[in-house]
Amino acid sequence: MILKKGEFMSKILVIAEKPSAGADIAKVLGCTDKKQGYIEGDKYIVTWAIGHLVGLKYPEEHDENLKKWSLDPLPFNFPIKESLKILPNTSKQFTVIKNLIQRNDVSELVNAGDAGREGYLIQEWIYRLAGNKKSKKVLWASSLTDEAIKKAFENLKEPVEFNSLLDEAEARAIGDFNFGINYSRALTLTLGDGSVMLRYGRCQTPLLNLIVQRDLEIENFISKPYKNIEILLKDTAKATLVDDGLARLDFFDNSEAMKVVDELSTGERKVEVVDYKANEKESTAPMLLNLAALQKQAANMYQYSPDKTLSIAQTLYEKYKVLSYPRTDSRALSNDIYNEIKEHINSCKFGVFEKLVSAIDLTSIKADKKYFNDLKVTDHHALIPTINSNMASEYSKMSDEEKNVLDIVIKAFISIFYPAYKYKVIEIVTKKSGYNFLTKGKQVLELGYKQVLNYEEDKNSPDSEETEDEEANMDALGNVKIGDILDITEINALDRKTKAPAQYTMSGIISLMEKKNVGTSATRADIIKKLMDPKSTYIELKKGKYASTELGRKYIFAIPEVLKDPELTAKFEERLQAINEGKLSKESFLQEIYDEQVKIIEELKSTGKVDLGIDKQESKFKCPMCGKNIIENSKAFSCSERCGFAIWKTISGKTINEKIVEQLLIKGKTKTKIKGFVKKDGTGKFDAYLALSDGKVKFEFN
Repeated sequence: MILKKGEFMSKILVIAEKPSAGADIAKVLGCTDKKQGYIEGDKYIVTWAIGHLVGLKYPEEHDENLKKWSLDPLPFNFPIKESLKILPNTSKQFTVIKNLIQRNDVSELVNAGDAGREGYLIQEWIYRLAGNKKSKKVLWASSLTDEAIKKAFENLKEPVEFNSLLDEAEARAIGDFNFGINYSRALTLTLGDGSVMLRYGRCQTPLLNLIVQRDLEIENFISKPYKNIEILLKDTAKATLVDDGLARLDFFDNSEAMKVVDELSTGERKVEVVDYKANEKESTAPMLLNLAALQKQAANMYQYSPDKTLSIAQTLYEKYKVLSYPRTDSRALSNDIYNEIKEHINSCKFGVFEKLVSAIDLTSIKADKKYFNDLKVTDHHALIPTINSNMASEYSKMSDEEKNVLDIVIKAFISIFYPAYKYKVIEIVTKKSGYNFLTKGKQVLELGYKQVLNYEEDKNSPDSEETEDEEANMDALGNVKIGDILDITEINALDRKTKAPAQYTMSGIISLMEKKNVGTSATRADIIKKLMDPKSTYIELKKGKYASTELGRKYIFAIPEVLKDPELTAKFEERLQAINEGKLSKESFLQEIYDEQVKIIEELKSTGKVDLGIDKQESKFKCPMCGKNIIENSKAFSCSERCGFAIWKTISGKTINEKIVEQLLIKGKTKTKIKGFVKKDGTGKFDAYLALSDGKVKFEFN
């Protein structure tokens, strides 16, 4: 094609969410000309965001007078068209994207952001603020392998398909933002004692309430002793005293228990078999993993925190391209995946997995509805290994932690193509002196899928001891029949104690959030992390268990029930789902939130202050923003009038003392570089000056 003078070849601009994804897409599309912030080819230009380039303005960015906290203007309710802002840390890349959108030779855009609610919103806000008026298509890919990207480009979607998702995403973002800015200010001003900001989060605070309530249950729990009666038959088989309904009998009166022991010891120490039931059972492999299930397994097996598992899964997806999209709530696969399932299986045929994969009969694989079901798939299917011919090579480059997480996913995936786990169970009822005893036994007939998952499923399981007992019982009593007389080898009154509920573990906290519908797979790790923010720490992780701090408890005790109700977040998500389904408008939803906030904030104005138990003292410094006194507490040096100014006592892992604060407030900058700040991603340390600019503490390197 020969272009006339003044004509140009139109190009398609593809916008990914991150540079790494952009590079992958550029390679597939044949773009090789690397520029500042984008890669260009003959037909396509590929650029990228860096996560969020656009956000929502804080109140003081709408009106400088709102920098000082006051109850009068609450609740804030700014129109979305006036609220979007370019985030300063990524403004350079936003300018790159905006200029590319406005290029004369760009005729069309492809939204290649992360395929999910949050990823779609990030992109749409960029286009809106960049003034885009050009047509768009949507790339919806479940992984970042070359094959998946090519397939997604062959099946680009129309934006109209995502209108409801966009409304839902925008309603969630604005709603949560308004919850945070309005209630954080209102609670701090009406309840706080000036020593700390009371941060509020629509998901965080109800979750904190659940943790506080569990801690109180444990502390107020009074353990009670009781006894169970157990006899031994044939030296090894255990039989437990039960009632007529075969429920275990617990004796809280010691004398009653000993009376039973005496009666059982009288006369011949024998029992008669009065009932015998035997059944063969089977179970298929569990559902595939979503992010929550992966986080729970990684916590149980390796003590990885939820945010650590998410970070590793994201690396497996973005860097190594061996894992499908990680932020998924689904535990099933869509039926279209079945057509390529053998390729996914063969990608796992390496190293320790080769033997497991070789045992699968690929000719007999069926699309079992338990695992392949479109109705059980939301935005993304369950976690599975990608189709990747370089899987073995990529695996060899991984850290042990990355391998551990991928191993969990691969084994869960492989297991669904194995036969059922088959076993035999027996239930024997024996009788003596009018007392019934129950014995349960178990015998494995065929391991089936447990050849793959047995270690993961049984390691550290609280039922492992019970399983061993049942296997011993089967060995001893598997062949008895009704009417048999068996010798009692021992009669024992076992000492037991009622147990308090356990603190939430890293696995348990995810299960709790799933049960109470707190957050999504994409957000749960961050919700937990925010509750542990060193600026106002509401919970702590000690020896793998979460516990509320004194501040967290006093905060929960002080705030209204409606703001900490665990049902709050579930109802919020239900309303978002209604938006997605077209049953509720975004505008009506946000108006409901505003009306409720008006009512609650008015009620808060009549409450009294709360002693949060944090020591505070007047310092010799004045606030550089408003001239009022600076208050020092255990967390920060902050303005006594809560104008928003604060210098935190911990910055990037480094303790900030009064000497440093004095230099900042008087000179505006520290005299020397401070050594040992920790990078955000935890990968290393750096040295820098601290400087004060427009009331904010910033790093300077010269």
